[in-house]
Amino acid sequence: MAEHDEDNVNLALLAHDLRTPLGAMRLAAELIGNGPLNETQKDQLDTLLKAVDALDQMTGELIVQAEPDQHTKDKAVPISSVVCECADLFQMAAANKGLKLKIRLQEPAANALTLHSGPLRRAISALLDNAIKYTHAGRVTVELVSCPEPANTKKISAKKQNGGESSFWVSIAITDTGPGIDPNERVNVFQPFVRGKEVSGQASGSGLGLWGTMQTVREMDGALSLSTPAIGGCRFDIQIPVDYPPAAMVDGEDLVASAGDEEIVLPEHVLIVDDNDTNCRLLAALLECYGVSSDIANSGEQAISCVDDKDYDAVLLDLNMPGMSGVETAQALQAMRPAQELPLIAVTAALEAFGDKRLREAGFLEVLAKPLSPSALHEALVQARRSKNVFWI
Repeated sequence: MAEHDEDNVNLALLAHDLRTPLGAMRLAAELIGNGPLNETQKDQLDTLLKAVDALDQMTGELIVQAEPDQHTKDKAVPISSVVCECADLFQMAAANKGLKLKIRLQEPAANALTLHSGPLRRAISALLDNAIKYTHAGRVTVELVSCPEPANTKKISAKKQNGGESSFWVSIAITDTGPGIDPNERVNVFQPFVRGKEVSGQASGSGLGLWGTMQTVREMDGALSLSTPAIGGCRFDIQIPVDYPPAAMVDGEDLVASAGDEEIVLPEHVLIVDDNDTNCRLLAALLECYGVSSDIANSGEQAISCVDDKDYDAVLLDLNMPGMSGVETAQALQAMRPAQELPLIAVTAALEAFGDKRLREAGFLEVLAKPLSPSALHEALVQARRSKNVFWI
């Protein structure tokens, strides 16, 4: 009979006992759901159920860890689903503070699988909790992208003898617009019982969150880092090796689909930027024929505001506008969203004045000459959809 560590057994007993009130909470929530609810109440109840289920999973993991002879078959879970589930749990908290909580998923990282969904969920949740707790205005963003293996983990990977180390890594970044952390404090911020001076008086806390998150990430053979974005605030990057890389990846390289095998998919929602209302309405009607919805901005300033507030699959941008020109607008939009995230399509009646080559060098994916050819527009939309490998949720 295997020996049991007393601390582990006590922790498992506590986790076991917690499952009783958790079960009661879930049953009560389900009973509430059987009654008449408005849409807001349904969303709030759904968040409550997800939170109960997350706690139940955590307690189950504690029980399993305490039993050395108990072997469970780990289930591979999409990392993107873990990211989305965590964000869903904090949407209400963010909304209550007037914050925007956005999710950004980039292929092929969005299709990667992990066997460590529980620890990853705890790490993301801890960072999201801090980000929302200490951010009073602006937004919190969760980004899932592929990344190279961090330099400080290469020695760990080299010591692995099972040949199972991953050549594909992902980064889950949580970025906020809060007060940030003083550079002089960063060396100690991942130590237990340490809190930054900027936030210590804003909300209660034990100073264990970041330390615990660091331990959790290390258990996944990953790395946790802190940086300051250009707009201020904090950016925490969880970088972990992937247990099952995306099917479209072999040794970290993309597989190119054979010509003729790829399904033609158009963008779902685009932004039309033109100071001429008639041109906007005609273009919107043409897009509608293709099943593509659109918003309209009549100036560069309006376009910037729209992109800051909403997510678009592409922008159709007129180059000749009074005030802020199309090229200036494109530069501003590119500073907000990189090309793979927001493809730009130039629309102009004076292509000779700009030149196709110059516009492509300026960052435009496609250039359309007025009067627009429906087939040329369709092809440009297809190219925009193919080039876009980042999806906001």
